[in-house]
Amino acid sequence: MALLKVDNLGITFGGLRALDDVRIEIHPNEIIGLIGPNGAGKTTVFNLLTSVYAPSAGSIELEGISIVGKKSFEIIKHGIARTFQNIRLFKDISVIDNIRIGYHNNANYSILAGILRLPSFWSEEKRMTEAAMQLLKMFNMEHLAEHRAGSLPYGQQRKLEICRALATQPKLLLLDEPAAGMNPTETRELMETIRFIRDHFQISVLLIEHDMSLVMGLCERLIVLDYGVIIATGTPEEIKKNPKVIGAYLGGE
Repeated sequence: MALLKVDNLGITFGGLRALDDVRIEIHPNEIIGLIGPNGAGKTTVFNLLTSVYAPSAGSIELEGISIVGKKSFEIIKHGIARTFQNIRLFKDISVIDNIRIGYHNNANYSILAGILRLPSFWSEEKRMTEAAMQLLKMFNMEHLAEHRAGSLPYGQQRKLEICRALATQPKLLLLDEPAAGMNPTETRELMETIRFIRDHFQISVLLIEHDMSLVMGLCERLIVLDYGVIIATGTPEEIKKNPKVIGAYLGGE
């Protein structure tokens, strides 16, 4: 069974068809790239998958269960997490508290226990703090645990946002331009980080990216959007030779 199956997905904004007949299948432990020119509809796909927008047509199933109409927090509980093109951290609190927020999505105590500070509350808070520190250690960031998130260098803030997404324990991780603003060294490190995430956590990754060196060196399959329509799917080797893709990026026939 596909982990994610998107069929005939479409959305209209004020009479403008932004996406039409989008079909995507993602299988367990795949790294897939969603690419295309600016304005092709890539982030709109992410917004539909995470219920920021409601589709005008089509279906979205995660492990065979429809997630259309679910609230965004319910999508996270079902197993889809995302990062954003513009980093969205809680910049005035600590690094470890940013990650603990992710773990709170699956906190195992009642509202009453939290209000009254019962033993179950403290036990679960301790567990989440230890898990957050363990996650930081995996990414060599444990020494930054008490630093203010907004004080981190850009590349470290990207890593922290990915760590927070992983704290929600996803089955599918959506990365929206994770290499944006990174230098070549940081981009190479990011590639290794994404491979590590897939292999260690046994999750699938769908990423939007304009850095073709990262896309071609990392992704196993590519999906190409242009004007809201999928014009090609295939391996990186197949995609870079596809005339439709070349035309979409370079404006040729």
